[in-house]
Amino acid sequence: MESQPPSESEPRPSEESRPLAPPDGAQAPEGSASAPPEEPAAPPEPTAADLQARRVFEELRSSIPEAQAQARGPYVEVFVPVEQLEAAARLLRDRLGYALLSMVTAVDWPDRIEVIYLAFSLVHPQGVYLKANLPRTDLPDCPSLTTVWPGAEFQERETYDLMGINFVGHPDLRRILTEDDFPGHPLRKDFRIAPDYVLMRHLRHGAEGQLAPERDDSTQQSSGP
Repeated sequence: MESQPPSESEPRPSEESRPLAPPDGAQAPEGSASAPPEEPAAPPEPTAADLQARRVFEELRSSIPEAQAQARGPYVEVFVPVEQLEAAARLLRDRLGYALLSMVTAVDWPDRIEVIYLAFSLVHPQGVYLKANLPRTDLPDCPSLTTVWPGAEFQERETYDLMGINFVGHPDLRRILTEDDFPGHPLRKDFRIAPDYVLMRHLRHGAEGQLAPERDDSTQQSSGP
């Protein structure tokens, strides 16, 4: 038997007759169904870098209370005052096995110079960025870490040459990429140089002899084969 549509005389449910949801903050009537409260999400599991950052922090904080350590991707980032830079490097090497120095560099921020050492260990796969802030002056002092990592010698020379950091205690702090009389440090953000400052006196000797010393042209012409 087919159902018949309701006649015009039968009442239809209207919007007014439907039950309204209780306003925010009001309790639902007893016996009515309510959604269970959502459980807070579980904190993420610590990564291997997080765990290593905790180990590094525990080793450093007893001797360097100002030390900070945190995971930064697959690496551990350590900040210490520049006065404690050498002590922190020794602790990383002697207590945690970070004996391989991979990189020395620096970053020129508007208000500071940040010196950075990257060291690795054969025991722990996470590398450590050891960082310290220096004042943004013409040639700020920073202790040389060649006493901890001898391989820092050439890399500190390069950082001195390009960024203008005076590594105190370095055995041979000289420019390594530019000439001794080069004006300034090329990776500083405020570095400016005259367009005509090109080593013309060297370039005239050709690609094979750019570093040949200057000679008197008359002497060159009179010299025989």
